[in-house]
Amino acid sequence: MQQPDSNACFVCGKQNTVGLQLDFHEVDGRVETTYTPNAQHQGWPGYVHGGILYAVLDETLGRVGFTINAWTMSGRVEIRYREPAPLGQPLRVVGTLVRDRGRALEVQGFAQLPDGRIVAEATGLYMRIPDAIRQPLEQQIAEGF
Repeated sequence: MQQPDSNACFVCGKQNTVGLQLDFHEVDGRVETTYTPNAQHQGWPGYVHGGILYAVLDETLGRVGFTINAWTMSGRVEIRYREPAPLGQPLRVVGTLVRDRGRALEVQGFAQLPDGRIVAEATGLYMRIPDAIRQPLEQQIAEGF
């Protein structure tokens, strides 16, 4: 099942011409996307910039809340880069729920090359947003913002 997006979001926004425009899907209770870095996402020559990879992992982990009808924002995110991610190779990025702590969700995820190697892992604490913030966001997304 495809998840909602905000048109202006850097990672998922379909109308953000300088963004990544990624699609996110719920698969068996986890969130997945595929991201193929190109030369515009480069850090060192031939490799994706760590900040771009961080943004994709952060977005993926943050969307885990949708699997349990929770809207969240990053509280704390830690990333471990295991090896450089080459440009031009698709990365499978996955996020899963570790524990629902009520006000916050503990989540984890990874970015994986086609051969199975993990290039980065992330863990995070994502805070549920209050209804006073959630309701206007839901309305904006429904209206195509």
